[in-house]
Parts: sequence; C-alpha cells; structure tokens
Amino acid sequence: MRPSPSVIARAAWLLAAAAFPYAPAVSQGFGLNEVGTCAVSRGFAATGTPCEDASTIFWNPAAAAELPGKSISIGASAIIVKGTFRQDSTGRNYPSNINPALPPAGFAAMRFGKSSIGLGVYVPYGLTSQWNDDFPGRFSALRASLQTVYIQPNFAYQVTDNWSVGGGPVFGHSTVDLTQAIDLSQQTAAPNITFGQLGIAYETEFARAQVHGTATAVGYNVGVHGKYGPWSIGARYLSALTFNYDHASAKFSQTATGLILPQGNPVSPTGSQVPIDALLGGQFAPGGALVSQSASSTIKHPWQLQGGVGYTGFARTKLSVDVARLGWSAFNTLPITFNGPANGSSRTLYEGYDDSWSYRFGAEHMIGSWAGRLGYSYSETPAPDETVTPLLPDMNRRNFSAGVAIPVTDMYKLDIGYLHVNTPGRRGRIAERPVVPPTSLDAVLPVQPNSTGTYSLRADVISAALNITF
Repeated sequence: MRPSPSVIARAAWLLAAAAFPYAPAVSQGFGLNEVGTCAVSRGFAATGTPCEDASTIFWNPAAAAELPGKSISIGASAIIVKGTFRQDSTGRNYPSNINPALPPAGFAAMRFGKSSIGLGVYVPYGLTSQWNDDFPGRFSALRASLQTVYIQPNFAYQVTDNWSVGGGPVFGHSTVDLTQAIDLSQQTAAPNITFGQLGIAYETEFARAQVHGTATAVGYNVGVHGKYGPWSIGARYLSALTFNYDHASAKFSQTATGLILPQGNPVSPTGSQVPIDALLGGQFAPGGALVSQSASSTIKHPWQLQGGVGYTGFARTKLSVDVARLGWSAFNTLPITFNGPANGSSRTLYEGYDDSWSYRFGAEHMIGSWAGRLGYSYSETPAPDETVTPLLPDMNRRNFSAGVAIPVTDMYKLDIGYLHVNTPGRRGRIAERPVVPPTSLDAVLPVQPNSTGTYSLRADVISAALNITF
C-alpha cells in the first residue's frame, strides 16, 4: 500500500494550519492587543491619548518623547480562553483544551532634552489552541501554536511643545507548531479503491503529523502625537511583516487502529486477512512517504493603522476614542511547499481574509493619587464564512475592561487590569475548505460555506504591570 496523494495532501495542510491557529485573542484573527496593562484597561484606546508609561512605544511611538526622565514598564497578561464546538449531526458539545497563555511585554525609555530613546519587546500576534483527542475536527488541527515576538528600538522627538514624532524598526521572530490527525478512510488501499470503500469508518485515525518552523522578519512602527488645549490626537502605523518558514520540519507517527481487512480483500494478492497496522507500518520507515521531511511556507502578519482623539477638559478625567484598521487581506492565498516525498502535493491555499475594523473607547479618572479605568472595544472578524474551521474559528468580539493604577512609591506604580471577551458565536465547519489549484489562482472565486456546527468563544484576561519612573 502506498498513501494516495490525499495522505500527503493532508500533510501539506499542516503548515497552513500552523499559520492560522485557533487564536482566541481580543483582537481580530490571531492578533493580540494585551500590550500594556493601562491600554488593556482602557479598551486599547491608547493612541490618541497615550498611557503615561513606556508601553506607549507600541501604542504611539511618538509619545515616548513626552515621558519624563527614565521610564520602565514590565508586565504580562494571563489569557484564559473557553471555546466549544457544537456539532449539528450529533448535538454534542466538544470543548477546547487550551492552557492559559501569558504573553509578556517590556519597555524602557529615556528622555534627554526633546528626544527619547527606548526599546520595546512585545507579542502582537500569537496564542495556542488545543482540542481533546475525541474532537472530530482533529483532522484539521488537534493542537496549533503561533508565537511571535517583536523587538522595537525606538526614537522619539518633540518637534514643538504640542507635536511629537517617533518610531523605529521592528525585528520579529515567529515560531509555529501544529499537531494534526490523518484519516485512513480517505486513503488509497488499492488502485481506484479507498479504505473507506473497504468498510473503514470515516475519521479513523491512523497517523499524526507534527510541524515545527521558525522565521524572522523586519518591519517598522511609527507614530505622531499632538495636543490642542484639552484635546489630543495621535496615530500609529505598524507595518506588515513577512515571515518565510524556509526550514520547517514535518514528522509523522503511526496511530494503532487494531483493524484487520477480511479475507477476499483487494489489497492482498491471495485474498487473506491483512492487519492494517502492519500494512501501513512501512510508510513510516525509510523509503516510505510518511517520514520526516522539510517544508516551507510564507505568511504575513498584517499591518495595523490606528488613530484616535482624547479629551481632558473634565476635572481629573481622560476620555479617548480610537479606530483601528488591520490589513488581514494579506491572507488571501498561502503557498505550501514540501521538500521530500510530499513535494508533489505542494499547493497554494485560498483563505480570502478581508481587512477589518476595530472601535475602541476608554476613560480614566483620578481618585486621589489612584487612577480608575474603564474600556470597551468592538472588533470585526476578517474571516469569511467558508474559512471558519478548527484552525481559526474567528468571530466578532465585544471586549469590556476595567483597571486601576496604584502608586506604591513616588518611583513605582502598579497597574492591574481585567478584560472580558464576549462573542455571539459563529457557524463553521470541522473540515478544511477546498483548495484551489495553483494553475487557477487568477480565477479564484469564493466557495459556498459548508457549516456543520457552531463555534462559541469567551475569554478572560488579567493583566498586571510594574511601571518605574526615575
């Protein structure tokens, strides 16, 4: 028995799945906004009216020129996610099995004269998904992880008393991992005959595949900030970063089925019984198709454009409204190339993402030397209906947040924030959407959705940061 192209074709989906993990963050797609506790508490409305700590290096690089002396901000956000898929045909609920994530963030800025230099280390894209072993969508993704760290040196300059500009290069490092089951029923047992036609049940797992890859990329983050009396205005642009996973590795392991083909089967020349596990074992040995091999892909982390206004005309109160546009249309197609026995199944996948909007509102009020914060944001999903799968069952999100800033000493301040993610749920599927042959990419048309159930999602985020000014 030699695996049909569909075995290796499913393996070819692995890099695609790693590029599109189920990342239930509080932003669109697999974006993460949990950068700086102040921004989390204020609904991410921190560009027009920046937070007065070093995390502004991400939210508005220009405002770093307005920070006094030396500033350091060190923090992290604990993201606790609950996801479920309810299958139409059985009415059964399949809960996700996602461990809490803890993306860190660290910033430092030093002002001299009208200038400021600084450094930011943060995680704008990422998170991990994991489903239980009985999840029927494990043939798309059982576990998927994307972790991306950006390092941003920053320079800001106060052009006038009211205007500042700033920015710097961004160096990104991305790691992707995926575990996926492979279905025996769809593989070729004999010429023109699949195992499914021999009585093997649909979604009988006979193997698991794991993909791991790393990549680096370079971009930039720039901003501008201005003040007019009680009003402030700002904008930032974080460029897209292209990650080329040129040396990813793909490994396969056999899953015992315990199944036996009966006498008279077309696989055995003598018509005798055939233990399926023994039949398939050779494919995981040298010379087989399911051996370790290299693979490559290219994905883009989308650009971010955010602008906003703020008002401080009320006593001891700041109000902020921001609007963000994210360039998710970079995920229109995704090339997959294998450099081993699966190279004949290299292909380009069609995802069809759209650029999307996010609307952000925040308020901060001083109570003595403490600051209380509230926020709300709404994020549109960039994913079309036909690509809502276990890899990334994305949906619109409503985010409610609150927080407090507690002065510990004149030098130290502790920020604590909480954010709740509420979603309406979304219809989706557990199988990958059809691929588009590379020769017909110019004629790609959206396919009709094939919903088989409903995904639900909620998340809670607890954020904390220590801000130091000296």
